[in-house]
Amino acid sequence: MAEIVPILLNIEPWDSEKGTNLYFSYTGSKQAVGNKVVVTEVDTNEIVYSFEYVSFERTHPLPPREFVNGKTYKAKLQVKLSDGTYSPFSNEVVFKTFKTPVLDIISIDGQGYVYNQDITFEATYSQANGENVKSYKFSLYDENEDLIKDYPLRDANASSHLTEVISGLEKSVCYFIECSIETVNGVTWSHRERFIPMYIVPSVNGLIQTVNDEDNGVIRITTNLKQITGTQVKGTPKVDDDNYDSNNYEYIDDEWVVIPSDRPIIFQGLSMNKASDFVLKLWCKNLPDDKMFAEVSHPNHEDVTLELWKYSDKIIAVKNMNGITARYRSNTFPMPKGKEFMVYVKVIEHRIDIQIKGL
Repeated sequence: MAEIVPILLNIEPWDSEKGTNLYFSYTGSKQAVGNKVVVTEVDTNEIVYSFEYVSFERTHPLPPREFVNGKTYKAKLQVKLSDGTYSPFSNEVVFKTFKTPVLDIISIDGQGYVYNQDITFEATYSQANGENVKSYKFSLYDENEDLIKDYPLRDANASSHLTEVISGLEKSVCYFIECSIETVNGVTWSHRERFIPMYIVPSVNGLIQTVNDEDNGVIRITTNLKQITGTQVKGTPKVDDDNYDSNNYEYIDDEWVVIPSDRPIIFQGLSMNKASDFVLKLWCKNLPDDKMFAEVSHPNHEDVTLELWKYSDKIIAVKNMNGITARYRSNTFPMPKGKEFMVYVKVIEHRIDIQIKGL
């Protein structure tokens, strides 16, 4: 009868803090009831692990924290047969241990948004044992995490900054972006994040004039295009005097503006005031119920004013124009105390759409 010799399969690099499984194969008519693995450190040739595992499966679990990250080891295995005898040792397989890499996509802000339809996504990589990246690629997924596109596999050139330009992102649509890396020693890792593009699409208006040129037998077409875009402005307090540049609100962490219930924040000097289309995004929390918290208006309080009122589960926009008042209601959304949310106001041809999104 031919001697049974097990074959230990290739061992991918792994994190010794987490443990891994070794797999093997063998041929023969006798039943295997266990296996023994011996692991030796390559540099010192010292045996660091020797254990007999009782199982009918062709696997051997290596427990966490038995090895040291950043070192090279070699393993061999023998099978215990049902009659109590042991097979010869298998081939030796060399493997390395590395601490799990840290991979982060830094192009997405803390709220989960990007602000353009064409984004250069950048991922940063670090690894405690100095393991460099060999190659990487980005992948784009839809809101159900179904793959939209795999981008090309790129050479990292030992850089810790990994980039890919992704174009044609649709506004207000949920996506997932994933960065996958492989290191010079074969460590593979990936990181996936959810994001939503939120940007203003500039409107382009123009008038086309046609002139019949009888002498030349042609129609001449003339047009002048005008692009209207928004300008970011800082909110200023609504005060009784004419000092519209005053800004004496209190701030928390130099980020959150404290809005007194009797003094809503007012946005003035928007360059799109004369046009009808614009988008306003406000990140909010702890707004009092049944109070106006923001107003969009012209510096001289002319033209149309837009008031935003917060209720327990919705936002109401009140538009006043020439003595006529119109009200627009947002989606129903619970806004508990301490929870952040975004009020997204979109005005197109004087129609107002309000959406509340949780952060």
